[in-house]
Amino acid sequence: MSKTVYIFRNNKDNSISTCEELIGVLKARGYIILKEYREDADLLACIGGDGTFLSFVHKCRFPSTPIIGINTGHLGFFQEASPNNLDETIDDIENGRIKIQKIKPVQAKIITNKNEFYRVGLNEILVRGHFSHVSQFDVSIDDTMIQTFSGDGILISTPVGSTAYNYSLDGSLVSPDLDVLQLTPVAPMNTNAYRCFHSSILLPASETIMIKGTGRSTGGGIILSFDGRTHEFTNVQHVEITQSTDKEIHLIRHESYDYWKKLSTKLL
Repeated sequence: MSKTVYIFRNNKDNSISTCEELIGVLKARGYIILKEYREDADLLACIGGDGTFLSFVHKCRFPSTPIIGINTGHLGFFQEASPNNLDETIDDIENGRIKIQKIKPVQAKIITNKNEFYRVGLNEILVRGHFSHVSQFDVSIDDTMIQTFSGDGILISTPVGSTAYNYSLDGSLVSPDLDVLQLTPVAPMNTNAYRCFHSSILLPASETIMIKGTGRSTGGGIILSFDGRTHEFTNVQHVEITQSTDKEIHLIRHESYDYWKKLSTKLL
């Protein structure tokens, strides 16, 4: 039986040409190219950079089918292949010279006066108040109040998201082998009235972070961003942030994949 592949790409010229070449490689090996995403696809391919990859997983609602990323962007943390080794990459996949990196997203449950909403991020979730106001939140971990925060917002990132917005906030770089979440303050205040933590906090992924508006943020609106997508919610009672329990991305890596080597060549 022929295997099925769904390919997602951005509209840049090098991605288009790479896609055409990949289709040729796959068809020569007997694969069927799907025109639309299907949950029963045997393989998913994403051509582009990290932004394209994030768009892809959100569009497909965090698929569990193995994904091979092909880098035509800049950093390419999620990508394992390049346009120059497509045939070799497919050969490695077919012959099992790969390993699967399992990535659990972070999930926010937004409780308002009337409803509950859920949003999921592969890299991170950012909670903040209105852009024109300082955000004021009571922050708890597993029902234990840890502080009243005042500043621009609170970022909660996954290990793979530690190299994204978290890194620009001086958050810690975290190995994807660790099962943790990272809480990082965004522009925290340090005055006589507010003594906010300035460093990130690493906590077990099994724990729950609760963020509740206080002071000028009590019972008002929040702005929640997840992987660059932004939604505004009103009449929010609180937000609960946890590791997702029902979604997991399976990212194809070469059997010789070395996270620290990739990190040093891409970022450090």
